Amino acid sequence: MGTHHAVSGAAVWLAVTSTAPWALGLSPMSTRDQLVGAALAAGAAILPDADHHNGTIAHSGGAITKVAARTLEGVSGGHRHGLHSLLAIIGFYLGATWLGTWWATVPLLGYIPAGSTLLWLALIGFTLKVLHLSRGGIIKLWATAAVATLPVLYFAPDLFGILPSVVVLGVVTHLVGDFLTVGGLPLLWPWVPKPPKSFDDIPVVRSLWQQNGYVAVPALGKTGSIRELALFGVLGLYTLVAITDTIARAFGTPLPIPGLSA
Repeated sequence: MGTHHAVSGAAVWLAVTSTAPWALGLSPMSTRDQLVGAALAAGAAILPDADHHNGTIAHSGGAITKVAARTLEGVSGGHRHGLHSLLAIIGFYLGATWLGTWWATVPLLGYIPAGSTLLWLALIGFTLKVLHLSRGGIIKLWATAAVATLPVLYFAPDLFGILPSVVVLGVVTHLVGDFLTVGGLPLLWPWVPKPPKSFDDIPVVRSLWQQNGYVAVPALGKTGSIRELALFGVLGLYTLVAITDTIARAFGTPLPIPGLSA
C-alpha cells in the first residue's frame, strides 16, 4: 500500500543515515540530512508505482500526472513490470543524477539547478499526498510543496546532493516491500524467465518462483494483509521514535530508551 511504502522509505533512510544505537549507521549523515532525507524518502518510496493509473502519483497532479502514469504503465508493460525491476533501480538513479546536471534560467529565480529543484518539489509533493498531510486539492498540495522547496533552493542548495541517494533507497525499499508479498516482482525484466512446469507441484518453490516468472518471498502475504499492517505499525513507530530521538540528540538530550540511550 502507498502509505506503507512511504513510511518504510522514511524508516529505512533514518536507519541507514543515523549512527544512533537504534540505527544501522551504514552511511552517516548530519541531523539535517537525516530529517530532510526522511521526508524525501517517503515520496521516493512510491516512485515505482508511477506505473499505476490509479496510484497516488497518478492522482497527485490532475490530468498531467494521470496521463504520465498511463504512459509509464504502457511503456513499462503494466503495473509491477518494468518499474519494479533491478533495471528500474539503475534507471531511477541515472534519472536523478541527470536531473542534477540540468540548470536553467528561470524568471524571478535566476540561474538555478532546475532539475534538482523539480525532483525535490515532486518528492515533497508525493510525500504530502501519500501521507495525507495536505488537504484541499492539487493547487494547495503543490503550493505547499513549493513553499518547502524554495528555502532549500535559496539557503541550502547543497541539500540537493542527497537526491540520488534518496531516490535509490526509496525505490529499493519499495521493491523489497513488494518482493515480500505474494504478487512478487519481475526482477530481471525485460527478461522474465519462467520455471519448468514441474515446479508448480512443489508448494514452496512455486511461491518463490511463480509460473509467470515473478519471484517473491511472500512473508507478508497479499497486499494489505494483516501481516503488512503489523509491519507498517512497527515501522511507523520506529520512524516516529527515530525522528523524535534524532531531534533530541541534536540538542544533546537523546530519548531515555532502555538499552538504546547511549
